[in-house]
Amino acid sequence: MSTVRAVRDQIRNALDYMREAELAQFTTEVSMGSTEVSWHPLNRIGLFIESYGHPTVDQYMTWLENGDYSALLYDGSLIQVSYEVEGGEVSRHRLCYFPCPYDLDRNLLKEGMPVGDVVELCRDSDAVLRSPIRFDFDRQAATQGHPASHFTINGINCRIACVAPLHVLRFLDFIFRQFHTQLHAAHRPFFATAHAQHIGRPSLGNDDHRQVHLTWDVHATATGGTIGR
Repeated sequence: MSTVRAVRDQIRNALDYMREAELAQFTTEVSMGSTEVSWHPLNRIGLFIESYGHPTVDQYMTWLENGDYSALLYDGSLIQVSYEVEGGEVSRHRLCYFPCPYDLDRNLLKEGMPVGDVVELCRDSDAVLRSPIRFDFDRQAATQGHPASHFTINGINCRIACVAPLHVLRFLDFIFRQFHTQLHAAHRPFFATAHAQHIGRPSLGNDDHRQVHLTWDVHATATGGTIGR
């Protein structure tokens, strides 16, 4: 059984490690409501899920300035983590990785210049074409062509079915394993338990099984799990 508090603690433990281990430059406070767990924006009150549209450079700048993220990585990339829990199980989630649209000057970052200022120095330069990726889950919204759990990359109409909702540590393991391989290798003990973390029942529909989809080991009765430190 999943609870809002348990999901909050899982996210908080993961973000605490990332900050202490310098996998992230900054992490925001984890916000917990009656059913939702999200990030706490720095400059305003944010919505649980702001938009399902494909983000732009301007959207990235808005998120960066407002602190609309769970973690700010060392290279300016953003991670957003939001879950909703109802009836003892996760009913929705939005897990987003937004690569920084510019190659930032690492020397300026090491000298302590705020990431936002370094990004502003790049605004007149060419953006780097790296697609944001997103793992979304909403069992009630599932229809043909819109799997309950899906992976989106490169366009809002891309919805690659996933076998189940995704645990926050599995999500972070995926991001660092695929896009920050050296850091993943350097913190292997932290990510090592990701394969054992479950946060919901399988969600593939009959039609989803016939299409190319993402799968991992999920037990039919899986509902929760804790993050190992």
